[in-house]
Amino acid sequence: MKKCLILFASRTGNTEKVAKELKKCFEEAYWAVDFVKYDMVSNPINLSIDYDAYDFICLGSPVYWYVPHDPMLQAIRKTTHTKSYSKIIPGPKKALAFATYSGAHLGPREAEACLKLLEITYEHLGFESAGAISIPGKYPNRPTPEWYHPDLYLRPNEDDLNRVSEFVKKIIDCCE
Repeated sequence: MKKCLILFASRTGNTEKVAKELKKCFEEAYWAVDFVKYDMVSNPINLSIDYDAYDFICLGSPVYWYVPHDPMLQAIRKTTHTKSYSKIIPGPKKALAFATYSGAHLGPREAEACLKLLEITYEHLGFESAGAISIPGKYPNRPTPEWYHPDLYLRPNEDDLNRVSEFVKKIIDCCE
């Protein structure tokens, strides 16, 4: 049985909704899934995760000023620094980056840097990128007609989660 790690940070629950959708998709494909929510309150320095034990990892974060949750990334990076300084050729194991964002000004573009940093982080762990996806996340509790997403207070919605599901199912099919 193939094994997947879903590691994410979530403060408001938006990123956790996406993580749960990913978990559902992998479990439907009969993968064993470890579901780890990074503790954003206590910010542990070390994550005791053996990344080599996984065939696939998913790293997720809310977007904070265009970048992922830094304490989580720092904890993951501590793992990569135990390896010697040498060329890394990612693969054959795969990984997926996911993020939730408000994107008031530029919409999905505001998540691009976050996704790239997540991808580089897991590539340092030896995983090859299978893709990246960003989803709007609820921010205010009111309509946002002047923002990029006028319905942001209702996101992520069913359509967003269906988009995640279809995206990851194609990736899973390629890994079978």
